[in-house]
Amino acid sequence: MKKSTKSTLIIIATIVGAFVGGMIFLYILFPSALSKEATEKDFIKNYDHVKIVTDYFAGSKYNEMSIRHTGDGHTIFANADGYITINDVKVIDAISSLFENGYKVIAKSDNSVHFLRSSPTMDFGSGVVYSIDGSEPTLEILTKLEPLAEPNWYYYEQSYNEWRMPNGN
Repeated sequence: MKKSTKSTLIIIATIVGAFVGGMIFLYILFPSALSKEATEKDFIKNYDHVKIVTDYFAGSKYNEMSIRHTGDGHTIFANADGYITINDVKVIDAISSLFENGYKVIAKSDNSVHFLRSSPTMDFGSGVVYSIDGSEPTLEILTKLEPLAEPNWYYYEQSYNEWRMPNGN
């Protein structure tokens, strides 16, 4: 093989390798959103833990409360009182398990408890949401809401960029 042909192959291999490496890096940095089907399958797999946490949040006196996977797993931010501590070990274990399985945020907002599962960018999120009172859940910047097989449960998507266009923002 000629030296120039060998050099050309090395250059092409380097470019292809850099491209593939870049694509893998972007996928790790910005993973794609989970589909409704994948989210529902994950919801069913984790249902026992989701139910424990939903019952705890829904039964709380607070209208707004949330916990993020970056926290300690037993401290919730509640709208009126700032940070409150969960004392129920069963709830703490359920929250920890959900975070270990990829959930990012669990929150209560008015009539709903939602579980953010996928958040590939800062402007988009999806997951499952439970309607506490049986009416349609209310979430900010909601762009998709589809019922799941389980009563009062929905798959949701929030997309700021998609939401802001028809809302004049």
